[in-house]
Amino acid sequence: MRVKRLMVLFVMIAFLLAPGLSAANQQKVYSLDSDIYEAIQILYVSQGLSLPSTTGPYSQAELTLMLEKLKPETLKGSLSSTYDYVVQQLNIEPKIQGKGIGLSWNFDANLDTYYHTDTTNFVGRETWTRGSLQQKPLLNIGLETWPAENFYGYSELSVGNTHTLEHGFGSTAFSTNLPVLAPAVLEDLDFNIPYRAFVAAGGDHWTFQLGRDRLNWGAGTTGNLMLSDTLKYHNMARITTFSDKFKYTFVTSFFPHPASYYDGVTTNPDGSITLIPGDGPIKGNGQEVLLGGIYMFMSHRLEWRMFADKVGLTLTESIMYQSEENLLDLRILNPAMIFHDYYIRSNANSILGLEIDYTPVQGLNIYAQAAVDEFSLPGEAVPSATETNYPQTFGFLAGFKGVLPLKSAVGYASLEFAQTDPYLYLRYTTKSAPDSNPPNYDDYGLNYVGVIREFTNKSGTLYNPQFLGYTYGNDARVLNFNGGMKSFGTWNVSANVFFMAHGTFDMFTIWDRVGGSTGSPLVTTPTDNGGDSAGNYKDSTYASRNAVSHTLVAGINGSYQLSDCLSVFGQVDYITIKNYKNKSGDSAGDIQLTFGATYSL
Repeated sequence: MRVKRLMVLFVMIAFLLAPGLSAANQQKVYSLDSDIYEAIQILYVSQGLSLPSTTGPYSQAELTLMLEKLKPETLKGSLSSTYDYVVQQLNIEPKIQGKGIGLSWNFDANLDTYYHTDTTNFVGRETWTRGSLQQKPLLNIGLETWPAENFYGYSELSVGNTHTLEHGFGSTAFSTNLPVLAPAVLEDLDFNIPYRAFVAAGGDHWTFQLGRDRLNWGAGTTGNLMLSDTLKYHNMARITTFSDKFKYTFVTSFFPHPASYYDGVTTNPDGSITLIPGDGPIKGNGQEVLLGGIYMFMSHRLEWRMFADKVGLTLTESIMYQSEENLLDLRILNPAMIFHDYYIRSNANSILGLEIDYTPVQGLNIYAQAAVDEFSLPGEAVPSATETNYPQTFGFLAGFKGVLPLKSAVGYASLEFAQTDPYLYLRYTTKSAPDSNPPNYDDYGLNYVGVIREFTNKSGTLYNPQFLGYTYGNDARVLNFNGGMKSFGTWNVSANVFFMAHGTFDMFTIWDRVGGSTGSPLVTTPTDNGGDSAGNYKDSTYASRNAVSHTLVAGINGSYQLSDCLSVFGQVDYITIKNYKNKSGDSAGDIQLTFGATYSL
């Protein structure tokens, strides 16, 4: 009854805001799950153009503008069908059109089944190759509204299980997405919805969005260095302006302050650290505790198309800003400022990113990314065997995408390499600058990490942290191959081979000065000695990590649209890990199968 009242109230508000409806309303913001952008990207590469904007999500107006670059009369076979699919999807009209408003809804019933062989080491959704973002709730209801010409609203309600089950996802060989079916219990029912809910306004060349939605910036297959699609949502405000040659985006996104969920450390007289006993940096105190502090992601991103649309260039600057006292200096909300030059190191961690892509011939695109977190300016000491200073931290990613039109489908393939430095995305906080000897470490760091706060009646408040940048975080070296065939709107089949060498440093490694006689040891990716770090905010046994872990995942997946309402999918992955959890000689392996069906109205 309460949900019904909320939906009725939402519709009434939409009507009140709507003075007149125009058929030209193109302000719908498409989910990152939509394959419309993927189809447009394939068409761009097939016609020898650099990639369209890589700053998602996208409005209908922006996707329509992307189509104007294409020459549909030159497309043949499956490429022509792909173009027709995009046009058809962008021209879907609201189910109800009244004076001043358009309304639509969707209803999805999903059945996911899971089976795997290792119920000891692969417990938790983060251990599954088909991650939590791809796992669907049992029921999902979405409501769209188009008030007037320049507004759009979306909200969805779902019925499913929370991210963390009482007994752990994968703790049994067979499981489903059905609530109360083991290992799930009634208390695991997800009351953290909606995960996607926002209002948007815009025109032919701009979009403003306020609310919850996912973000993904870059052409990467395994992730992106500046912003990956790893979080369920961002509580954000986003404004973007776009044309056929240039795009600018400014976004702010807010997360719980680390003081809400970090237990912290104590510094011993010899400079070593000891964890304060507690639950670690993942569990909060419940919904009754007063939340405090500001923890904000802020970024601006500029994109250019050059050299007859053969080259795309992107420049991004981001900061994580925090204040335990709830203080936000409004002067930093300047979208034209160079964030680094605020010189507020104890309150903000800034990262600079550069991306480029080039399509030398039709059907082949080459792309690369670089992220700069910490480096020494001219005149500053570079850490070495004799010099102590902040660690130099960079990230690199490069790859290519290929497109091959076939008779009834489009063939595609990609090969990608990525490497992140051991201290990338990590930073100290206000009171813990390690300038003294021994250093004075604090309760948490100022890291490039976002946290989704979730509540369950069974487990209380849980904090699920994810890197905002590269999916696999710091201290990683990744190689990935993907290839497949797709007939948009009908069927898809693909294969993927993933290899990662991950060192002993992780999201909770304490950031420290390195080099010289007083700093931590100089390290390179991948590290093989956890004791080379100053400590770890979560793992008191970090020093026992003594090897690089090697992960190999090989899998295939596919989907088929049986009718307008019914689709099925399946995925199987083989996983083997050498030096499991960075312990020499330990190993783990799993075979994971996911099958499911979706019925949509």
